Amino acid sequence: GQRIGIRRIMMSLTEALLAADAEKIARKATKDFEVERLSEILGEPFILHLQQVPSRRVREIQDSAMQVDTSTGQLKGVDNYELQMRMLCDGITNKDFDGADVLKHYNVASRKELFAVLFNAGEVQDVANAISELCGFGQKQTKKAVEAVKN
Repeated sequence: GQRIGIRRIMMSLTEALLAADAEKIARKATKDFEVERLSEILGEPFILHLQQVPSRRVREIQDSAMQVDTSTGQLKGVDNYELQMRMLCDGITNKDFDGADVLKHYNVASRKELFAVLFNAGEVQDVANAISELCGFGQKQTKKAVEAVKN
């Protein structure tokens, strides 16, 4: 009884996967995000083009933000700022932030340094949250992910 039911579910899942548009399923989620404070300052919309960060890269970013006591090997915590800034670097697709002229104008060497100049703490968090949502993390899941990294 139950075995046949599972087989039917798997067959219908297989059929659904084969009938689906593989490109559409694999396509990265995207979203436009306006930084209202910068729109007001510039007098025109300051729109960030956000994109889902691949799962493996999200894990690498999470791992890189862990703070480990080198003497004991114990996890001391998570550098949330580092976690958020790396998500911004990978999740913001606007090429404007990579231009040598823009970097030079703001006296920075990288998009990460530029983001630190452009965005205030709340904006960094809001943009990182929007990117996390594109990656499949809801607010509860984002908090759980941070807790999981801490533990």
